[in-house]
Amino acid sequence: LEEFDNLNPFLKNQIKSALFTGIRTETSDSILLLLGSRKGQFSLETKATLQRFRPLLERAINDIEHKEELQRLVELKTRELTIAQQQAEQANQSKSQFLAMMSHELRTPLNAVLGLIEILRKDSNRYQQNLLEQMEGSAELLLVIINDILDLSRIESGHFKLHCHWVQLHKRLMHALGYHHKAAETKGIRFNVRTSICDHYEYWVDPVRLMQILFNIIGNAIKFTHIGSVDVSLITARDQLVIEVRDSGIGIEQQRIEHLFSPFIQADSSITRNYGGTGLGLAITKHLVKLMGGEITVQSQLGEGSQFTIKLPVESRLNQKATVSSTTNMTLRKPAQNVSSQNILVVEDTKTNQVVIQLILSQMGYNVTIAEHGYQAIELVKSNDSFDLIFMDISMPIMDGIQATQQLRANHIQTPIIALTAHAMQSDHKVFLEAGMNDVILKPIRSQELQRLTQLYLQRN
Repeated sequence: LEEFDNLNPFLKNQIKSALFTGIRTETSDSILLLLGSRKGQFSLETKATLQRFRPLLERAINDIEHKEELQRLVELKTRELTIAQQQAEQANQSKSQFLAMMSHELRTPLNAVLGLIEILRKDSNRYQQNLLEQMEGSAELLLVIINDILDLSRIESGHFKLHCHWVQLHKRLMHALGYHHKAAETKGIRFNVRTSICDHYEYWVDPVRLMQILFNIIGNAIKFTHIGSVDVSLITARDQLVIEVRDSGIGIEQQRIEHLFSPFIQADSSITRNYGGTGLGLAITKHLVKLMGGEITVQSQLGEGSQFTIKLPVESRLNQKATVSSTTNMTLRKPAQNVSSQNILVVEDTKTNQVVIQLILSQMGYNVTIAEHGYQAIELVKSNDSFDLIFMDISMPIMDGIQATQQLRANHIQTPIIALTAHAMQSDHKVFLEAGMNDVILKPIRSQELQRLTQLYLQRN
C-alpha cells in the first residue's frame, strides 16, 4: 500500500502485524487499516468482528460524507447568495445614482423650455399663444414621463414614502378636475363630476400623490374615450374616500385586465402605437393606492367602456381655518415693502436658466445678480451684504450649492437660501435642508411657485 510505504521509518519498524478491509460508500472507495506492534495481534475472531461491523462502518462513513457534502453545498450557496446580494445592492445603488443624474440632466433643459414659453406668452398674439400652448403641452408630457419613471424606481426599491398632512381637498380637486374638464372639452366629450368633498373638512392625506392617482385614472379615461362621457364621483363616508371613474371609451378585453397594472404593459400593443404612453401610470397608481392602505378594482367591457373604483381610508376633521377671513389672507399676501428695493442673488451655472430666472424675477420688479458657481456666490455675498434672498443651484462646477451654503452658514450669513434644483429625490431635499438651505424649488421652475416662495421669504426677512 502506498500509504504504508509513506509511513515514518521509525513507526514502520514498530509495525509487526496488520489487518485491513475495504470500505465502499456512494461517493468513494477506501481501506480501513489496523496496525499492531505484535506479531499475530489480530486473531480470526477480530477479523470476523471487523467483517460484521463493516456494513455499519460503511453507513456511518456514508452519512458523514453526505453531511460534509451538504455542508459544502450550503457554504457554496451562502457565498453565491452573499455575492448576488452585494451585486444587487450595488446595481440598485448604481440605478438610483443613474436615475438621479438623468432626472437632473433632463429637468435642466426642460426648465429653460417651460420658463421661456411662460415668458413669451405674456407678449404674444392668439395664434402665437396657441403654438406656445402646444409646445408647453409636449414639454409637460415629457415631464410626466420623467416623473413616472422616477416614481416607479423609488417604489420598487422601497425608498418611496408618503407625506401626509391635514389638507383642504376641495380647492385642489377643483383645480385638478378643471384641467381634465378642459381636456374633455377639447375632445368633444362630456365631463361630469359628483363630489361630497367641501371646504368644511380637512383630510389626512398625501395631496400630491392623491392628485397623481386622479390624474392617471381620469387622464386614461379621457384618453381612451372618443364619444360619450367621462363620469367622476368623489364621495367621503365613514373615514373612507371612494373614487369612481366611469367612461364610455374603447374598453378592455377580460383576459387583459389582469395585466393592466403591470409596469410598461398596456392592455394591447396597438394601444401604444395609437395612443402613446409608457404604460407606467396604472402600475404607479396601484402601488400608491396600496401604500395608502386602499384597494383599486376595474370593470370593463370591450367597446363599451370601463369603470375604475378606488377606496382609500382617510381621517377627516372639521376645518379649523374656515373662519379666517379673506381680508386676513390678503393681508398675509401683501408684500412687506417695495420690491424694487429688494436684491436677489441667483447662483446658476447654465446660461439659459440664468436668462429665464433673471427675466421672471426682473418682471416681478426685483434686482437680480447672477453668480455662476458657489465660490463666486460666496465672494459676492462677502463684498455685498444687501442680498435679501439667494436662489442656489446644486450641481455646479468649482463649488456646488451644498458646499457654498455650508460655508455661508459657517460665516454666519443668515440670508434665506432656496435650493434651485433638478434633483427630484426626496432624500436629496433632506440633504439640502440639513446643509442650511431654507426651502427647495424643483426644476422646471414655475413663475407662480417662484413668486410664492420669493414673497414668503422676503416678508419673513
